[in-house]
Amino acid sequence: MRHSGRLLATVTLGVALLASTSAFAAAAVRPRGVPGLSAKQVTVGAIVSQSGPLAADFKPYLSGVYAYFDYVNKELGGVNGRTINLQYALDDTSNPTTDVNDARTLVTADHVFGIVGVSTPFFQASSYLSTSGVPTFGYATGNVWGGPKNFFADYGSVLNYNSSIPQFAYIAHKTKATKIAVIALGYPASKAECKGAVTGLATYGKTYGFKMVYSNINEPFGANWGIEASKMRTLGVNMVVNCMDVNSNIGLSTAMASQGMKPVQLWLDGYDRNILKKNAAVMKNTYLMLQHVPFEAPSASFPGLALYFKEMVKYGFGADEYSDVALMGWESANTFTMGLRAAGKSPTQASVIAAINKITKDIGGPSGGVTAPVNWTLAHTKNTSPACETFVVTSGSSFVQPSFTKAAHPWVCFPLSGKANLNAPVKAPAGTPGA
Repeated sequence: MRHSGRLLATVTLGVALLASTSAFAAAAVRPRGVPGLSAKQVTVGAIVSQSGPLAADFKPYLSGVYAYFDYVNKELGGVNGRTINLQYALDDTSNPTTDVNDARTLVTADHVFGIVGVSTPFFQASSYLSTSGVPTFGYATGNVWGGPKNFFADYGSVLNYNSSIPQFAYIAHKTKATKIAVIALGYPASKAECKGAVTGLATYGKTYGFKMVYSNINEPFGANWGIEASKMRTLGVNMVVNCMDVNSNIGLSTAMASQGMKPVQLWLDGYDRNILKKNAAVMKNTYLMLQHVPFEAPSASFPGLALYFKEMVKYGFGADEYSDVALMGWESANTFTMGLRAAGKSPTQASVIAAINKITKDIGGPSGGVTAPVNWTLAHTKNTSPACETFVVTSGSSFVQPSFTKAAHPWVCFPLSGKANLNAPVKAPAGTPGA
């Protein structure tokens, strides 16, 4: 994970999840000594915010996990003679206390082999699970994922909030913005992402001709966006970096549009086609920064992305195929499956953890993958350089790739140390899809 986990686009899971043709209803036979393992299957669990106020931002994760396991079980015959059974998909109801209780239930009552995965804004169960010996996979919304060898967060377990700064500056430079504003909510997953950007963009601006003229990284939920828009209009802001959830982004964008403002915007949340169709009028000239091959990239150039689309639709999860969160579920299920396969015919939790921790190029899926490689020999404690992102920009009611990136080579990469040369992004690491 090069930068912060974040609340992603609001997507409805729908009835497809319940209608899955997965053969995941059978109860696991638990032999002595290896939780969740029988001769015919491996039983795993999940902790996902499927209800409550933040459910829409986390629930699609399950679609990606289910689709990947359907693919492995039905098309590849499982792993070493066993199917993978996501039998216990628990709902923490967007409640941190329930999150802890769910983790204990999965380990001590359900006796799962692994937790694939965790998709919640809290992950208060991290302390308990870090010493449980249970391989745990999921969506990192904080740095509690970094450290434990049994934790495997999408894109790597360590969040580096400063790695985004050159990318923010790159968009400012490419769009010829001159006056920048940075906006974040006053909760950690939002605020931490943009805290360094305030000073970082000011530093880059001295070289590349733009200025930081306004920032507020303590916005409350439901802020009076009209007041913020008025302040920025008075200062002549022509680019806004938004480190907020999608509803806050839309609220601010609506207020700016009502005051005649048409700034370039860079969002970390809101990459969802349904949201864009409903809000195209206020999402003009909005860039979104991603950590995977864009969904708009040509499938012929990215067979890993094409496989994801195919399996999501084939197994009844097409409603979520364009969800970042669903893609993360797919990626986590792939990482678990790689470890299970490498552990051989008699896997243990410890042997699967050890196998994954030898993987140096986890690219988020088969057939060439969808992400820059994650090196699990290092990714529990550090990021590897360079940091690579992709971008899309709105065009009417569609997302397209920006003119400054190539469809078949969408990555923009900068070193993690030193001041980046915005005119000369570096090459993506070997093994990166499209590199």
